[in-house]
Amino acid sequence: MQLCRGDSKKPTGRIVDCDSPEANDAALEALHFINANHHHGYKFVVNQVEDIHVLPETVNGEIFYVELDLLESKCPWVSPTPAENCPVRPRAEQAVEGDCKIKLQKQNGNFTVLGVSCKSKPDSAENVFRACSSCPLLAPLNDTQVVHAVDVALLGFNNGNNTVYYKLHEIGRAQIQGPANNKVQVEFVIAASNCSNENAALDSCVALTGEGAHYGSCAGSVTKLPEAQDEELDVQCTVYEPQPPQVDQTGVPSIGVPAQPLVVHGHFHHNLRHSSLGPHSSESNSAEKLLLHLHQAKSAVKRSLFGKHSGPNALRPRCPGKKIFF
Repeated sequence: MQLCRGDSKKPTGRIVDCDSPEANDAALEALHFINANHHHGYKFVVNQVEDIHVLPETVNGEIFYVELDLLESKCPWVSPTPAENCPVRPRAEQAVEGDCKIKLQKQNGNFTVLGVSCKSKPDSAENVFRACSSCPLLAPLNDTQVVHAVDVALLGFNNGNNTVYYKLHEIGRAQIQGPANNKVQVEFVIAASNCSNENAALDSCVALTGEGAHYGSCAGSVTKLPEAQDEELDVQCTVYEPQPPQVDQTGVPSIGVPAQPLVVHGHFHHNLRHSSLGPHSSESNSAEKLLLHLHQAKSAVKRSLFGKHSGPNALRPRCPGKKIFF
């Protein structure tokens, strides 16, 4: 499916400001779609509507092209908490920023997502140290110290859990702190297995999938004190009730959760670029097509607003919108 077609001479539609209620509605619909189909890492929230362009209305409604700046929240993707109620991760914890370009259709007052192209990256070290000079940066998710800390934390949780035996699904983020790298902080997602904790045969236990899938999230730290033989463990886990499959705007259940954890090599976070954003997100050239159409739309707006035939009182779109967080 092609996300966009047309040439630079196509006329633009009406002007929609980036901070308008209509832009907010489009952004929230896009955000819901992205979070419903992003099965790694954390939920995202809208930080800013960066740009918005509308094509002339047809019998099928209007087409909106929207650029959004997102911020990673503290809610893991398995959390049932709605994204709008999730706290944003502060800069001192090296926030992750998302950049998404979305194509939507508006018909009879309702928005439907037609195409999505996203990517994300951690905030710069400069911004982190400006907020907190002693705070650690993100560590690679497959760092040996990180993997060890997750193993120790999960073992500690399972030892204190008298019911289901849980397996690691994925590591969400990690930081290594201390002059001698003696404290490792980790966050990870766990999945219930087909074994009870009392008679778990580790080699044969497998994580439940499909309708029987049962997830939780953990945050912990493992500290090795100087000259100490043992490690200090602090871990807290929240196990969520099984969630019904989410349904996208077409009535089709969202893409199933991967049965196995995502393998990462040297990655510091779960990039939105690697998410399967549903059946409406096309092949790798979708991002190029969205970018091309947004560029053409901007050029057309500039010609219509600033060309020699534009009047002195011509309306100008007020974009980008205000940043909600930072």
